[in-house]
Amino acid sequence: MMPPQVGPPPLWEQPDEVPPPPRGPGVVAPFASPPRDRDLRGLWWGLGIGGLIVVLCCVGGVVGVSLLLPYADRVGKGQVAAVVEDYLTAVRDEDFTTARRQLCDDEQRTHSLGWFEDHFGTTPVTDFTVDADNVTISNAITVPARVREQTTWVEKQYVMEQAGTRYVICGGID
Repeated sequence: MMPPQVGPPPLWEQPDEVPPPPRGPGVVAPFASPPRDRDLRGLWWGLGIGGLIVVLCCVGGVVGVSLLLPYADRVGKGQVAAVVEDYLTAVRDEDFTTARRQLCDDEQRTHSLGWFEDHFGTTPVTDFTVDADNVTISNAITVPARVREQTTWVEKQYVMEQAGTRYVICGGID
């Protein structure tokens, strides 16, 4: 147990006062702010390297997008052209069930298997070419094809649309 204190409280225990600095030779008050490194070379190197990295990332992004967009366009055109090729191959081989599966729901309702047999029974498809490079993608996707019906070549335009995750033919059947 501590003995009771007699006299005024010590200076450092007085409320709302900062204790005075200690007495003695060589004692200096604490810094108001930490010392500063006078050589800023490291800071400028860091900022320069950081800026260079940002510029390289931006340039790399622009170059990457400019290379990716034509590739994605070519892949998309190839996908819709493949649907038309599958359709015309099935019609040429008289596999009308497979040909009908390439159509959208509206076209399937209006073109039954009997319609395919009647229509392509009188003018069968003997050959065809699909031009994937001339596929038009705007408000509607249009795939041009040259279809040989018996001995005559006919230019056709198949209108495509997306049904879920696949493309289907929704125009140009007749």
